[in-house]
Amino acid sequence: MARHPTFHPTGAAAALMALAVLAFCAAGGARAQEPGKAGAGLSEPPQTDWRSQVRSLRIGVLSPGGEERELTMAEPFRAHMQETLGLPVKLVPARDMRALIDAIVNGRVDYARMSASAFASGWALCRCLEPLAAPQAADGTRDYRAIAVARTSVAINRLGDLKGKRVIFSEPGSVSGYMVPIAVLRGQGIDTAHYFSAQNHAEGPQTAIAAMLRGDYDAAFAWSSLAGERGEGYSLGPLRRMVAQGRLDMDAIRIIWQSDPIPHPPQVVRANLPEDLKSLIRAALFDLLAAEPEAYDATEPAFSGGFVAVTRDSYTVLLHAFALQ
Repeated sequence: MARHPTFHPTGAAAALMALAVLAFCAAGGARAQEPGKAGAGLSEPPQTDWRSQVRSLRIGVLSPGGEERELTMAEPFRAHMQETLGLPVKLVPARDMRALIDAIVNGRVDYARMSASAFASGWALCRCLEPLAAPQAADGTRDYRAIAVARTSVAINRLGDLKGKRVIFSEPGSVSGYMVPIAVLRGQGIDTAHYFSAQNHAEGPQTAIAAMLRGDYDAAFAWSSLAGERGEGYSLGPLRRMVAQGRLDMDAIRIIWQSDPIPHPPQVVRANLPEDLKSLIRAALFDLLAAEPEAYDATEPAFSGGFVAVTRDSYTVLLHAFALQ
C-alpha cells in the first residue's frame, strides 16, 4: 500500500492535469473479478425509489497511460463499490482531467476522484458537483495552505509590506503558487499589475524559494502543510524537501502570509444523485481503508490516511479563486 504522499499542488502550468495524473492509480494489482462479469454475484437489494431510477453508477477514470492499464488499476475500487452499494458500477475512461471535468459536468459520468482545483473548475462551470470525502495524509493532515515567504534579514512581515517589492510566483496555472495568492490580493483591493516593483514566474515552488533566498526577489509564493516540526520544513511541501536537501535553513525565512486550508483531492459526485445513494457512497468511503485497502489504493494512491468528510464550503478558497478566472 502506498504510504508516501506524492501530491504537488503547485505543479507546472498544466496544474490541473499534473495533479490529476494521480487519480485512480494504485499500488496494488487488480482485484480478482473477471472482465465482462461486472454484475456477477450481486445480491438483489430491496427496490426503493432511487434504485428504480439509478440503474448504474458511472465512475470516471483518468487514463493518460492507456485505457486498459488504468481501468485494470481502478478495478478493485469498482468491484468493492459495486458489492457495497448493491448497484452495477461502470468505469468510464477519460484521457485527461479536462475531459473528466467535461464528462462529469455534462452528466456522462456520475462520480470521479478529482484534484481540488479540478473540482473548483467544474463547480465554476455548472454548480452541479458535490464533494463527499477527501483523504488524510499519513501524518494526519487533511489540507495544505498557500504561503508567502520572505528572508528574515529583510523587514517584510505581511502582504502589505510587499508594496513596491519584487515577488516571484509559480506558473500562472499553479493553484497555491499563483491563483490563490492573486485571488486574495485582488480581494483586498490590490491591483497586482502595479502593486509590485517586479513580478515573475518560476518553474515551481522550490525554484521560486531558491530565487528569493538568493536575493533576486523579496518574497516567494509556495505551499506547505504547516504541520509538524517547523525546523524540518513542516511535514509536507517544498520547504520540507529543501531542508532535507540541505538547501534551506528555516531560520533564514519567515512565513508572511498563509491562505485558508485547501483540502486534499475530493471524491466528487453529481449533486443531483439521490441523497440515499450519496449517503451510501460516503459511508463506503469512510470505511474503505479498513475494509479493503487495495480498493482504497485504487482510488487514492497519494494519501494513505483514510477518507474524512468534506463539503463544498471546505473548498471556498479555491472556488473563489476560480470564480475570478
